[in-house]
Amino acid sequence: MAIRIKLTGGLGNQMFQFAAGYAVARRNNVELSLDLRRFNRRPLHNGFELQNVFDIYSKVNFLNKPLGSKFINIKELLNKIDRTFHTFEEPHFQYTQKILSIPKHTILNGYWQSELYFKNYTQEIRKIFSFCNQLDKKNSLVANDIDQNNSISIHVRRGDYLLKENNKHYVDLKKYYLKAIKESAKFLNNPKYFIFTDDSLWVTKNLILNYPYTIVDVNDGINSFFDMYLMSICKSNIIANSSFSWWGAWLNNKKDKIVYAPKHWFNDRSTCTSDLIPNSWNIL
Repeated sequence: MAIRIKLTGGLGNQMFQFAAGYAVARRNNVELSLDLRRFNRRPLHNGFELQNVFDIYSKVNFLNKPLGSKFINIKELLNKIDRTFHTFEEPHFQYTQKILSIPKHTILNGYWQSELYFKNYTQEIRKIFSFCNQLDKKNSLVANDIDQNNSISIHVRRGDYLLKENNKHYVDLKKYYLKAIKESAKFLNNPKYFIFTDDSLWVTKNLILNYPYTIVDVNDGINSFFDMYLMSICKSNIIANSSFSWWGAWLNNKKDKIVYAPKHWFNDRSTCTSDLIPNSWNIL
């Protein structure tokens, strides 16, 4: 018996999928399996990032690696040809209680972007998603600056959202950012903003801040995850409509943190996102 997750997308999406699958497997007392075939067939973002960022191997009994992998074993091979799995497709974007009654031998296919899927295992998920990579000099300097100030992260994601195939994700968040900056400055004295972005030019033209700020653009490619870590150690967070900065805010363990999230997550306003944002966060 096993719960198998079809992994896809970037790091934030992989984390949601893993967390949901982990919770289902724990609840049913069965093994957890990761299906990596989507990554093996074609490059997706930075590939299977979970393995590079977090120590997940002790939590996964077997991985669906390519058949040519030197690490494959008989158990994995049998899992690859197992046709007895049920498949549970995510029926819609918001949380579904149907996941509580799925069979113990099921493939999960979806994004599962709600903490409701893993809320009963919050502490375990936080422990699993502990960053284990050592900071390089550039990131250490940013981390020290964050620690020494009333730091508020702002995530501005544009890059891939501007591509035609991703236009459903593009939302003009300029008014949201300006309002969140104004609101957040009321709660922290002498705030300093740390802006994580893939479009520094847009930031300098559109976000006029009357407070000290630093644009953090030292990480890209396989090192992009450092941005998530740096967001998580800020005092408070202003996230984008992005699972990446969602996790940066969620992993922030400061009890008095204030998190701002955009009301509109998708270009298509008909998509229900009511279960996406935790109740303690502020939606603007």
